[in-house]
Order: sequence, then structure tokens, then C-alpha cells
Amino acid sequence: MSVLGCFVDEGDILLIHQMTFPEPDCWDLPGGGLRPEETLMAGLFREVREETGIEAFRVDRLLTVVEGFFPEGENRQLHGVNLIYQCSVDPRPLVLQSADPEIGPKGIRWLPITELTPDICSARSWQAIQAIEA
Repeated sequence: MSVLGCFVDEGDILLIHQMTFPEPDCWDLPGGGLRPEETLMAGLFREVREETGIEAFRVDRLLTVVEGFFPEGENRQLHGVNLIYQCSVDPRPLVLQSADPEIGPKGIRWLPITELTPDICSARSWQAIQAIEA
């Protein structure tokens, strides 16, 4: 199970460039898998802090739940459940830093939602964008 934060500010969304997971060379929401015995909120705050450097933010609501199936080994698939929370931070941080070595060379950015397409976003990020706009 994964928890992700969907931060939207003035028409921009906070995304992270991922090199391999959940899809190669894609923009994804900050977040990730829960540790054993970690609560949803503790995991969300930890993952957002690790991937963006944002320490304090507000969780506004559960935005959507996205299921996915990912290859795991030769003959297995992992069933992933992603809980995506709409979050806000005020003021919007000017400097974002990741402690995650998986972050791609494009880094962490606020990107205009209107310029995003399904071919550059992870499937779960794209579903979150659709949920925001609904």
C-alpha cells in the first residue's frame, strides 16, 4: 500500500521525476510505500518529507484511490493500492530538496496542470489530476 500527496497551488501541481518506478521516465506524485506498522498519515508525512523536503503541510481530504498491478519477478505481479490525498502547503516552498536517490535528473517541480498529458505522467498521477478537475 502506498500513500501519496497531491499538492496543487495556483494551477500548478507538485511532481517528482521518477526514473524507474512506477513507470520509466515519468512525473509522479510525492509519496511511497508504508513501512510495517506505520499509520497512513505517518507514512504520508515521512514520504513527502523524504522526497520533497517539505516538513509541514495540511492533509485536506482523500482525493482518490488508484489500484495498479506491477511486475514482480518473472511470473508474479504486485497488487498496488495507492491512497492519494489532496494536500496543501502555505507558503509554497521555493526550495525543494529530495533525500531520495531514485529522483530523476529533472528533479522536483511545480508544473502547470494544463501542460500535463498522460504520456509524461504516471498512471496514478494522471488519475489524481482527473479527480482534481472533476
